[in-house]
Amino acid sequence: MSRVIFASHGGLSKGMKDSVTMIVGDLVKNVETYSLLPGENPEDYYQELYKQANESNEQILVLCDIKGGSVHTALSKLAVLDNVVVFSGMNMGLALDIVLKHAHLSEEELQEVIENARDGITMMKELNKVENEDF
Repeated sequence: MSRVIFASHGGLSKGMKDSVTMIVGDLVKNVETYSLLPGENPEDYYQELYKQANESNEQILVLCDIKGGSVHTALSKLAVLDNVVVFSGMNMGLALDIVLKHAHLSEEELQEVIENARDGITMMKELNKVENEDF
């Protein structure tokens, strides 16, 4: 079993957990959230999580909101530990895939969840227009 953490600026991480709960129910009960609020420093959470991760063999999967943001920048330093994987670009597809697998993920499975999340991103500019026929 992997430890899963949703991490974000503001309440996005808690909202993501709420949304995932609507779909998978209790499978998300052990997911932790970290919300960086104004006046807080992500380095404080990094230090706390580093200590926990360094003393554990458990796989820890951290899903951060945005690549290069202060949360991701601080927590990505955890990737020096063999048991920690840090993702950026958290979205529902990625969060659901990680939660539904709820097991220690191999390198191949980690790459698969990234590809699945990418495949879920699309853009629609216009629908095919259907002309109404006169009856």
